[in-house]
Amino acid sequence: MSLTPRQREIIGWLNDAGYLSTEQLASRFGVSTQTIRRDINELSVQGLARRTHGGLSLSASQHNLSYLQRSANHVERKRRIAAVAVGMLEADATVFLGYGTTVADFAHALPADLPLRVVTNNLGVVHALADKPRIETWVAGGRLRAGDLDVMGSASLDFLRRFRAHVAVCSAAGFDEDGAFYEFQPEEAELSRVLLSHSHLRMLLLDSSKYLHNAPCRVGTLDEIDHLFTDHEATDALGTLPALCEQAGVALHLC
Repeated sequence: MSLTPRQREIIGWLNDAGYLSTEQLASRFGVSTQTIRRDINELSVQGLARRTHGGLSLSASQHNLSYLQRSANHVERKRRIAAVAVGMLEADATVFLGYGTTVADFAHALPADLPLRVVTNNLGVVHALADKPRIETWVAGGRLRAGDLDVMGSASLDFLRRFRAHVAVCSAAGFDEDGAFYEFQPEEAELSRVLLSHSHLRMLLLDSSKYLHNAPCRVGTLDEIDHLFTDHEATDALGTLPALCEQAGVALHLC
């Protein structure tokens, strides 16, 4: 998926506003309405937004639940996954922790006496680590997404690229039958790709509700991670999951 810088900015603004008129967009970027309509058409074709009469709105599939809503869903599954996944970490490792509630649960499960360096954009992680002084925590700056309790944007990516981690821990919004995983927003997918590409060991944490769940922005495929942690119900949601992991050389951990 290839977007111009202006189209990426349109999606970021649209995520906050929900709806933008053609005139608003043309005025903001100092271009003609004809130019903006071409951007609108391209974003619509790629499934990132919905073209409407006189403007652009988010497609229904892009409206993720808020962080607080998601934190109340599948709590027991996420905690099981986190409890197993933290066993992969060794003392004094540098660890990327991505956005989302599953990764925040991972942070809560970290032993308070395990010395680590954590680098994150996830404010839920920051809160979880605030009373764990042996974990040195580095927090990315950027644009606050209040409903998601994280920061995003070019400043966040620039900060994260300054590190090389031993381990990256990410989640995703959806996982398809071919072993690809997805997010709701381009900036979310891009941030996960940065974390995974700047790490030696790559871990994906997914509860079973994510399998065959629709989200439009591709992050990557199973062959771009090393370990998949999920709950036992995952094989009911996607019976081919063990075979997909074996084919990609990914260690599957059913928690």
